[in-house]
Amino acid sequence: MLKRIDHIGVVVHDLPRAKEFLESLGLDLEFERELPDREVKAAFYRVGDGARIELIEPTTSEARRRRLGDRVGDKARIEHIAVEVDDSITKVMQMLRGLGVEFVAPQPVAIDGNLNAFSRPDTSEGIQFQLVERDAATA
Repeated sequence: MLKRIDHIGVVVHDLPRAKEFLESLGLDLEFERELPDREVKAAFYRVGDGARIELIEPTTSEARRRRLGDRVGDKARIEHIAVEVDDSITKVMQMLRGLGVEFVAPQPVAIDGNLNAFSRPDTSEGIQFQLVERDAATA
């Protein structure tokens, strides 16, 4: 059902500083994007044989509060674990629903050519999972 870790999403307070740190570790920037509708900027770094780290900076104060919380001094936190599925994402969602997992949206959403579904953390043991079916989104 789950093929491999696609990426780990980390919400950061300061994207340029977080990028600088990852680059000091020898990681190379794969790509960046801004998603105004989601109120974030993101940068992806490849690690090893294909997994990635996604740095996510909220671009509004409300998005920052929602994703990082109200605690002053918090610089980052792991937000989600994205896992590539080895079957149809809708089939995997159906199986997980049978285990009591609920999703943020009823159907997968297209992002960068992939189909994605995000679990509601309170129904998946406090962890938000992002299911990814690669190259499955149609225009």
